[in-house]
Amino acid sequence: MLHGDPFLPYHPQLVEERERCKGAVFRFNNTSNAAVEIAPDERMRHFRSILAARWIHQYRGPNPPMAGHLGSEVFVDTPFMCDYGYNISIGDRVAIGTQCKFLDSGRITIGRNTEVGANVTIDTRKVPNDFKSMKGSRGAAIAADVHIGENVYIGANVTILAGVKIGTGAIIHPGSVVVRDIPRDVVARGNPAEVRMVHWGED
Repeated sequence: MLHGDPFLPYHPQLVEERERCKGAVFRFNNTSNAAVEIAPDERMRHFRSILAARWIHQYRGPNPPMAGHLGSEVFVDTPFMCDYGYNISIGDRVAIGTQCKFLDSGRITIGRNTEVGANVTIDTRKVPNDFKSMKGSRGAAIAADVHIGENVYIGANVTILAGVKIGTGAIIHPGSVVVRDIPRDVVARGNPAEVRMVHWGED
């Protein structure tokens, strides 16, 4: 799965990993319960446990997956959703808005000083291009990494598809669908997102 090879999403091992991740995500999302006072450090401890994904330590294969990474001064609003956790790497001073979904069959990397708006979906599974491969719970899938650079702004309701790289300093307008790489220091908007060159300081 992590090497871009076809994999079976409903293999028992992957189903179990997603279920365990779901439990960690549930605990984190419940830290926002108004009836329970929880310190910010404790909230982030719960989020860090999602990325640490200690349940993968039971994996006996020759190349067990590495745990995710969480930088300092990160803010993640609730509710949050992801599939595995260990494929997510978040740099320092990143803010992630409410209702975000990180479908991390492939690796998702977010550079420092980046803001991810509310209801953003990052989907690392490629869209099938052969109807013969679509076999429901018996079908194979392919994942591709998503990389978001430093100092990026991603507006609310953006969807980022598998294999996309977003360059440092890019701005993605709300509601855009990003299907291809976005260069650094540009503004992109639309479905699919189109790039508009910008000279900073202009209106």
